Amino acid sequence: MSLYQKYRPRDFNSLVWQEFIKISLKNALKQNKLVWAYLFYGSRGTGKTTTARILAKWVNCLALTEEGNPCLECVNCKAFENEELIDIIEIDAASNTWVDNIRDLIEKAQFQPNQSKYKVYIIDEVHMLSKWAFNALLKTLEEPPKHVKFILATTEIHKIPDTIISRTQRYDFKKITENDIVERLRFIGHSESINAEEDALELIARLSKWWLRDAISFFEQYSIWGSLKLDYLKDNLQLVWDEFLEDFLSNITKYDYPKVIDNLSFLKEKGIDIKIFLEEFIYFLHSRILENNSWNEFIISMNLYDSLIEIYSKLKSVPNTFLLLEFSIIKFLKNDDITNYSNIVKKENPKVSESPRLIIKEEKIEPKKDIKIDSTEKEENNENTKDFEIWIFLDSIKKDAGKWFILMSLKSSKLVFKQWVLKVYASNDFNYNKLSTPEIRAYLEDKLNSLFWIQTNIELISNKNETSWNDIISDAMSVF
Repeated sequence: MSLYQKYRPRDFNSLVWQEFIKISLKNALKQNKLVWAYLFYGSRGTGKTTTARILAKWVNCLALTEEGNPCLECVNCKAFENEELIDIIEIDAASNTWVDNIRDLIEKAQFQPNQSKYKVYIIDEVHMLSKWAFNALLKTLEEPPKHVKFILATTEIHKIPDTIISRTQRYDFKKITENDIVERLRFIGHSESINAEEDALELIARLSKWWLRDAISFFEQYSIWGSLKLDYLKDNLQLVWDEFLEDFLSNITKYDYPKVIDNLSFLKEKGIDIKIFLEEFIYFLHSRILENNSWNEFIISMNLYDSLIEIYSKLKSVPNTFLLLEFSIIKFLKNDDITNYSNIVKKENPKVSESPRLIIKEEKIEPKKDIKIDSTEKEENNENTKDFEIWIFLDSIKKDAGKWFILMSLKSSKLVFKQWVLKVYASNDFNYNKLSTPEIRAYLEDKLNSLFWIQTNIELISNKNETSWNDIISDAMSVF
């Protein structure tokens, strides 16, 4: 028998952490206020099915204890423990989703219990039932036979129809904390004479995502020769030490590109499980953020945290998880360099930008003859100015679905790029009104940032002129 089965709660006394639910159910029995249908909701590993099994034994126990617990000694309790009590039926809804399965259940529910007071149906993962199966179940929940009890368990309450929820008594199971899991593992270790290191117990609690069932399985799997050691756990789970995480984080926050590449190479050679590594790195980063008093390092760490979360969310959709980590970390370093790009290119009279994607030239920009610009702007345009490859910008907008009107408005306007500001001289009210909305301004700024890796502001200027109908038609045709 596995440790999870051995230490699975068998009565309310051994059921830990769900105190409110335990007290509520026991009071209902004492006051003879049992309902015909219960709905247990909570994340995985919080004790929903275990509580359902205790409740099922409880309503059919022939000799409840003074504390209101199943006696575990009567015929019904022993039969249930030996999986011989046919009046308590456990169903996995994931394997019985169709309406025919539920109709068969309802038909059998009409018969009296074989040897117990109640027939109890425990339907696990009930949210997996089909719409038609729920409709079939609804009628029975509205008018159930007096000898039948239903206990529904789910991890996704939002998938349960409101009509089902309203006909049940709902109990929400709280998530078990890391300290609770460590305390339970410590108790099991003491009972089994297993010498467990405290750091190892804390690591298991984190890796199990606070699911007790997984934590006990980890504990049993890595307890070798009566001991559980952190070193053995890390080596076999392909984890890295805190010293490495400290070095990796330090190199990233210092933008030490060569050393970060060395860190990534080490991870690749070690064959690290990227999912587990990210979980540990995020936990490590979290503790460092709480300890850090430097505002600059705090901002960098928070940006890194966002990047790690984004990587984690994409793990299931990429063929090579290490490449995802590698490219994302490199992108993070490069993006932070480009964020401060203005500090690099503000050198006196730069000939060519250091960015491979932004081409900056010294040239004079002559305004269109049909656009009137005041003397101040003329003077500015006659100076040495920095221009960028406008065709890249416009061509990128052209490729975006539904943005043709933005492109047409820009083609009809004059664009001047100077001192990290893109000035758009709108040639008519239509273009000005179209481009002046916050959504479009944000779209254009994001487009510039993504194409040229620069932080640019958009300045929209109304510069009306007599634009001919042929010019408008020509601009529109170039868009399509």
